[in-house]
Amino acid sequence: MTRFFAITLLAFIALAAGLTYAGGEKEIILAAKGKLSKDDPKDAMRGGPTQMHTVALKAGKVYTIDMVSKDMDSYLRLLDAKGKQLDEDDDSGGDLNSRIVFSCNADGKYQIVTTTFGPDMGGNYTLTVKTTGTAQKPASAHLQMVGKPAPDFTADFAINGKVGKLSDIKGKLVLLYFFDVRSSSCAAFLPRLAEWQKAYKNDGLTIVGVTYYTSEIGQKLGFDKDEGKVITAKEANRKSDQALLAAYAEHHKIDHLLLALAKQDALAAYDAYVVNGVPQVVLIDGQGMVRFIEMNGEQAAANLEMEIKEMLGK
Repeated sequence: MTRFFAITLLAFIALAAGLTYAGGEKEIILAAKGKLSKDDPKDAMRGGPTQMHTVALKAGKVYTIDMVSKDMDSYLRLLDAKGKQLDEDDDSGGDLNSRIVFSCNADGKYQIVTTTFGPDMGGNYTLTVKTTGTAQKPASAHLQMVGKPAPDFTADFAINGKVGKLSDIKGKLVLLYFFDVRSSSCAAFLPRLAEWQKAYKNDGLTIVGVTYYTSEIGQKLGFDKDEGKVITAKEANRKSDQALLAAYAEHHKIDHLLLALAKQDALAAYDAYVVNGVPQVVLIDGQGMVRFIEMNGEQAAANLEMEIKEMLGK
């Protein structure tokens, strides 16, 4: 991974070794306060100011990493000592806070990247790392959703379809995916979606992309049709976000349903589906039950297509 991070000195909260919460079950490994500003190095993936924290973790432990801020949309990434990304998260901590639950399988030093969206965003934040269990008993929020009803939500804007609820799509196999117009990983996943749209639409597959209004989290974005990319705009609102989404869909030749959610509806939906990174894919059967859910659509593609074929009787 390109070394685009610089270690920034932060005012750390001093902690005595072995400090625990009441009950002695959760050990605080790190607690730090920081402030992201325009003077920090820029995150090559998200574009926002970035700071990095190094922490020693032990195999066999489960760690909860929280980034909490009232000033900005927090974003976390976890890297190993060589810079390989192990996990990322946007809003799993509730509201605009980030949370990663990491089951560690090797002793070593790990890098926690704290960042946000866009060069104009920043503010104060608190970072905490604590043990929350042992790796022998990991709890996967995604696995717990399989076999249960898919959480419903209501869209505010639609492309290639009508505004409505997810539950309005009845009796069909739904491939739901959460995406961000700024994400290169999401853009890279679109050709695969186009292949599935062409191959399985007539068999009953409905593909639905879900995103949110970026202006409602402080981002001013537009779309350069000549360059085919998202750019910074002088002003932004729901109407301009809708135009951005329409231009994005036209450029990428998207012909499946795209939905944009208003801020509160998006927060509720992303929490309900435990969206820890995009693209996240969810396969929902004709009875509205979750059958498959996984972060990183491209990596999940092979298993996902097998599930699609099986459920369509192919």
